[in-house]
Amino acid sequence: VGSIEGRVGIQYNDKAQEKNNFAFKCHREASNVFAVNAIAFHPLGTFATCGADGVISFWDKDNKQKLKGFPSKGKPISCAKFNAQGNLFAYGASYDWSKGSQFYAPGTSNEIYIHPIAEDEIKPKKKK
Repeated sequence: VGSIEGRVGIQYNDKAQEKNNFAFKCHREASNVFAVNAIAFHPLGTFATCGADGVISFWDKDNKQKLKGFPSKGKPISCAKFNAQGNLFAYGASYDWSKGSQFYAPGTSNEIYIHPIAEDEIKPKKKK
């Protein structure tokens, strides 16, 4: 679950796994907090978060650590998805309305990107 407060929560539906639930802060820069607009899960069990800060991060939920952070695209990342094979990551950059209508600039382009995934970017780390 992602939030407008720059947090992600991992919550298990299985009662036996509930003890593994946790939350963490992300998509923050100094005192600025940005919405988490998208969470995309990879077939290996890792995942990506995309934020209103224009940043994409890959995460290893089992080891609770960031695998890779990408530089900001300069506009919010509003959606994202891994393909079924997990070798491509598609995402869209566009105004996400997190700042309200007064900051919307008509005519601003929407962009779609496809990032080829290198295994070392998304593969979970060995358990410590």
